[in-house]
Amino acid sequence: MQTVRNSFEKASSFFKAHRKLRIAAIALLALVVALLVLLVALHPHGTQTYLILGIDNYGSLDDNGRSDVMMLVHLDFDRSQIAAATFARDMFVKNDTGSQVKINTIVRNHDEDALVRAVEQNFGVEIDGWFRVNFSSVISIVDAIGGADVELTAEEARYIDNTAGAYPDSPLSEGICHLNGAQALTYARCRKLDNDIGRGNRQSKLFEALVAQMRRMTASHVLSLVDSMSHAWRSSLSGAQQAALVYKALWLRGAEVTRISVPFEGSWRYGNAANGTSGILADLEDNRRLLLEALGLPAPQQPEEE
Repeated sequence: MQTVRNSFEKASSFFKAHRKLRIAAIALLALVVALLVLLVALHPHGTQTYLILGIDNYGSLDDNGRSDVMMLVHLDFDRSQIAAATFARDMFVKNDTGSQVKINTIVRNHDEDALVRAVEQNFGVEIDGWFRVNFSSVISIVDAIGGADVELTAEEARYIDNTAGAYPDSPLSEGICHLNGAQALTYARCRKLDNDIGRGNRQSKLFEALVAQMRRMTASHVLSLVDSMSHAWRSSLSGAQQAALVYKALWLRGAEVTRISVPFEGSWRYGNAANGTSGILADLEDNRRLLLEALGLPAPQQPEEE
């Protein structure tokens, strides 16, 4: 205790004898406090949720098709967390009229906003906007950020080589492999090795790998890339809103990605809908509860009994 007191007294005597240093120390402390206040003010808060749609065609983004990929990306800025929930494309949900339809047909038969409403109504998640890509743009985006490192099984590696063709600069084998755009697209679309649930898992793994790849890029590089690649997607967000989202997302580059597959294990079966079409019949109430729980969102309130 005496040693601490002596050190404090020596420091006090030093600053009393050196007025300029005392002023500089006070100014430095004020600067640090101001920077901390600015950091807190600029740090985004709350949560935002976006629906990413991958349309099953090449070429123009204006060409219509089924949504081969449907991924809900939930950004939690307060907890520095990202969750990616993929929906099986053959899963039946209720549309605006209450009819059972396959979730991947809604965009083709209506539009992106209709799919947003279906996801919100069936799963209780509020969506802040959507992004639409297709096969061509996925290849372009993955190649633009330098590829993605994904852990493959031996079967997945063989499937990609046989489907996309072997690339000497991107050899594939069991283990962690660096995928280029064409390989990444093939990986994300693969369901012949298992089923739609397996494909959803691959899509969320690829998303996680892309987030990890962007961690290696500087903030200025990310901003430049997004600006140069804006032609590769369509969105319900304006250009200004997309720019604001990119800025916010930069705060989450170090966040881990939680992967979620909908429907959840044990909550679905293969069967026929009312119109006789076969697909995935899910317990929508159970999946709604499980999805909200996985995203850390409050469960919907039950109506009070009279």
